[in-house]
Amino acid sequence: MVKNDKQWSSATPGLLIILVDKSGSMMLKYKNEPVSRTEFATRAINRVINDIIKKNFNGTEPKNRCFISVISYCAEVKEECSGYLKDLYKAPKRVETVTKKVTDGAGGLVDTQVKMPIWVEPTNTDTWTDMRGAFIMAKKLVEDWIADKPDNPAPVVINISDGVPYYDHKNSDECMEETKAVANEIMQISNADGNVLIFNAEIGDTSQEIITPNDDSEVKKGGAGAEFLYEISSVIPEGYIDAARKNELPIKPESRGCVFSADAVSLIKLIDFGSSKGLGDK
Repeated sequence: MVKNDKQWSSATPGLLIILVDKSGSMMLKYKNEPVSRTEFATRAINRVINDIIKKNFNGTEPKNRCFISVISYCAEVKEECSGYLKDLYKAPKRVETVTKKVTDGAGGLVDTQVKMPIWVEPTNTDTWTDMRGAFIMAKKLVEDWIADKPDNPAPVVINISDGVPYYDHKNSDECMEETKAVANEIMQISNADGNVLIFNAEIGDTSQEIITPNDDSEVKKGGAGAEFLYEISSVIPEGYIDAARKNELPIKPESRGCVFSADAVSLIKLIDFGSSKGLGDK
């Protein structure tokens, strides 16, 4: 039984693909936060990329234990950034100064100014949601990667969206079925480490947060979007169980790698979980 337990290394780097919804609805306010959904999602992605680079830092630059591609989708599907860790470290789109709370060494927290590299920007365009096109692009990247590096860890795709796919003026059921077909094709691709994994984070208006469910009855209260994303989420393999527990994700038999109505903490946990398994504690 394959376990998806091979760790990323400089000799066998991992492939992490992050898909991010940039449709018009992502400009809506996110829950009770003072930011939009698109700002919320892109902040999380930039933070995780920066964290991965820091975890793999060695001296003056990071080790190339991972190749990251971020693909955005709306009416247009495009790569926002793509490269090994050294490439990303050297070439963010810009760097901004943000306020971060840190310990003062005496049990309290103080505000400090830190530099945050930005690779992915929020959307400002009201267009449709070509999630299928993003999965098609991801599938090509996965196929090329495995053909070139068959002994590396199985790739991981993390999809962040606030709803269901919609494109080409088709009805939503047709868009979901077409998108599901491509996602299932991706999850059937495998190498010696295991099958390619797809994890999903939904950040829409679902009233109740649902974390790593293992039964579709749990997801029905989240509506059609949650049910659709649950169906295209991989069951968490044995090699990822420890990473899930480290990120305090509740794991049950056959739990799938997905969260619905994710708050900031849960979204970060899911992305970190999906990316950190391969890093171990190096």
